Amino acid sequence: MKKASCFAAVAVLALSVAMIPLSRAQGMGGMDMKGMDMGKDKKSEGKVHKGTGTVKKVDPAESKVTITHGPIPTMKWPAMNMTFTVKDKALLDKLSDGKKVEFQFVQQGSDYVITSVK
Repeated sequence: MKKASCFAAVAVLALSVAMIPLSRAQGMGGMDMKGMDMGKDKKSEGKVHKGTGTVKKVDPAESKVTITHGPIPTMKWPAMNMTFTVKDKALLDKLSDGKKVEFQFVQQGSDYVITSVK
């Protein structure tokens, strides 16, 4: 009886450990920026980065746009939802909920600022 409960405990532990990578992989698609330490990479500051994605929300009052974007290799980012700052108000006219966009952005301190949109 002792062997059976020991085996069961080992089996449960093994399955739990095996599921960790799967659960992390599944969660990356809807990932958002909260909790990520993304403002510390001084090498990427000022460099132009490119992305593609779908606009989820435009906030003209705050000059912000939320985009569900694919991976950004130059930033080593996975696909995620992210809110960017848009300093040029004219760019906001090119953004609307549900629109697929190609965009460029730069890091300015801890902000990520969209510089162009197609």
